[in-house]
Amino acid sequence: MKRTMLTFCKTYIPFLLSVGILLLVSYTKRANDQARTYYEQGRALREQGELTQAMEAFIKAAQSGTKDEALLGRVCSNIANMCRQANEHSKAFYVYTLSAEHFAASGDTLSYAYALNNMAWEQAVMGHKDSALLYINAAIQCYPASPLTEKVMESRAAACLFANEYDSVLVYTAPPANDYLLMLRAQAYSFLHLHDSAAYYAQILLPRTTNLTYLDDIYYILTHDDATADKEAIRLLSSERMDVQKDIELRHGKLTQAIQILEQEWNREYSPWLMIAYLCALLISIGLSVWAILIHQRHCRLHHEMNQQEQTRLMTLQRNIQIVLDAQDLRKELQWDDYAALCAQLDKRFDGLAMHLKNRGMNEQDIRLCVLVLLGLSHKEVADLINCSPKSVGKLKDLTARKLGVSGGELAQRLRLPLTPNP
Repeated sequence: MKRTMLTFCKTYIPFLLSVGILLLVSYTKRANDQARTYYEQGRALREQGELTQAMEAFIKAAQSGTKDEALLGRVCSNIANMCRQANEHSKAFYVYTLSAEHFAASGDTLSYAYALNNMAWEQAVMGHKDSALLYINAAIQCYPASPLTEKVMESRAAACLFANEYDSVLVYTAPPANDYLLMLRAQAYSFLHLHDSAAYYAQILLPRTTNLTYLDDIYYILTHDDATADKEAIRLLSSERMDVQKDIELRHGKLTQAIQILEQEWNREYSPWLMIAYLCALLISIGLSVWAILIHQRHCRLHHEMNQQEQTRLMTLQRNIQIVLDAQDLRKELQWDDYAALCAQLDKRFDGLAMHLKNRGMNEQDIRLCVLVLLGLSHKEVADLINCSPKSVGKLKDLTARKLGVSGGELAQRLRLPLTPNP
């Protein structure tokens, strides 16, 4: 039988392990392919303006069970970008944080640095300049090379702009490298009431920008800060701005619906049943804690009562010893010459001492020696009572103490403790 089982194990266990590993690899590959498909669908739908469907595709990619950290990081980055466009900056910061964690796990240093910079930008928009600068510095330390330079400058300038430090914006945007830095520079000059400079950079930005959302700021700067601006150009810009505003409002509505889908998914993770389970677990943990406290208090109380009982016992023992020692005739007080009467006196005065010693295998000589040691008599006094030499008392004490598992010097202390029968 044993040989058959051994043969079976050698034959089939490696086979079953191989099948299990193949199934696991197949499942992981399938999940990765599925997640990549959903991610590409989401990217395409987002470019087509189908934002709610894009959000659904990104959520499916995140929930596909893939272990591809880099892909999960890109999925979270796209979701965070949609939150940013919908002005949901706290949500965007949270999802950018998730993307940074995935990029860090995948070892993609550049993407991780960009995620940190995006977190800095969200902190800047929310007015948290100090936090923004911390994330920017972390991004620079993570990837100090040139691809990140322009993004870092944008985030630093945005942090200063939203912190109302307009002079610092001009430092970070000089010379302006891209459209966003131009826009920040124009806004900084506008807030500093340097209208000519603000209008100058707005007019530079107007023909070259591809970002329609800049038109609102350009229109404001040209109509309020540039008194010499061409009225026909402003009229055309106003007309274009109205068309763009409609597109922005329509896009914002779609983004709002997409964010609602994301919030519903988050709320689904914290369903009422899950909250009930958490509440039950909390109540159970509280109950167990209370029970443990009560048990601890009970043990402390019992320990205190046992200490009091032991102190009372020791006081009674010491009082009885002193009564015996104060007697004029020790032999008569203990009825020393009658062994049975002596044992009766020991049990009565010292809480069953003779009975406990008999249970521990002590003979008459041992019991007589023990009571004299308990009373604290000297070797000479003990020798007079048991009819031996003082030198022999030490040897007898050692022999008797060995039966109690202690040395001769510890015999008196051991006799003061409660005695139990040998196991």
